[in-house]
Order: sequence, then C-alpha cells, then structure tokens
Amino acid sequence: MEKPIQSKYDMINYLRKEALPSPLCPGCGGGTVLNAFANAVDQLGIDPKDLVLVSGIGCSAWIASPHFLADTLHTTHGRAIAYATGVKVGLPDKKVVVISGDGDLAGIGGNHLLHAARRNIDITVILVNNFIYGMTGGQVAPTTPFGAFTTTTPYRNVEHPLQISEVIAAA
Repeated sequence: MEKPIQSKYDMINYLRKEALPSPLCPGCGGGTVLNAFANAVDQLGIDPKDLVLVSGIGCSAWIASPHFLADTLHTTHGRAIAYATGVKVGLPDKKVVVISGDGDLAGIGGNHLLHAARRNIDITVILVNNFIYGMTGGQVAPTTPFGAFTTTTPYRNVEHPLQISEVIAAA
C-alpha cells in the first residue's frame, strides 16, 4: 500500500487574519472552495504577491475578499471577467484569477465569459455553482436544474440549465 502524500500546506498562511472568523454562512461550500484554491496555490508554488483575485457580487465574492492574502478586486455584478481582462492587460506578469458565482458569471456576466473564452484571455476563472442567485433570495439562475424549486419557480423550473463547460468549449 502506498503511503499518503505528506503536505506541509497550512491554509492560515494564505488568509488575512483580520477576516476571521469567516463571514460565509455555516454549511456554505465557499469555505471548501477557499481551502481548495489555497491548497492549489500552495501546491503550484505560486506566491500570493503574484496573484490578483477578482470577484463579482454575490456569495462567492466572499471567497476571494476579505479572506485571501493577495490583491483582490470586487467588481459590479456580472463584470468580474471584464475587470480581470483589464487587470491582465495592465499587469501581464500577474496571475489573474476570477472567483465568482454562476449567477454573476453565467447569468449577468455571461457575455463577458463567452468573449473571454473566445479571445483565450490568460486568466483563470473559478465558477462556483450553487444553481441559484443565493445572496438575493434563491431565485432561478441559468444553471438551475430542470424541475428544481426556487423562490421564483414555485411550480418547478421549466427551463433546462446551461451546460457551462460545453458553452465555453463552443466559444
């Protein structure tokens, strides 16, 4: 049997201490995303000083800021990728990462997501999919599963969700 890999990763090395305790809701997957992202940064040997994290509006915006110990930029709803593109053009040596939700990136900012993919902009996009607009009350989003109940689809969602990976691949 193989021995498990021993990691020296310590999430606290990547967090702003003043942001603790976390403003994320109990049971929210945002903490898991934050931990996975910090672990990836650690494993890849990326210096947080070389990162710029961009987020839109919504629950997932709390993942990048106030938590992560890097330059962070909150933007207007649906415009995280547009801002990230500007950051990458202005600071080409930085690693630019967008962390935002499905409503922000696939809904309100879907056009920016498509065009960034089409242009092959050198940014990383982490789309946190909770299948609804969570912060504003649980309304149906472009990723809400067919047949799901939301506050705006009390008789079930009658539309099929966007398959974001397929949409991006087609761009």
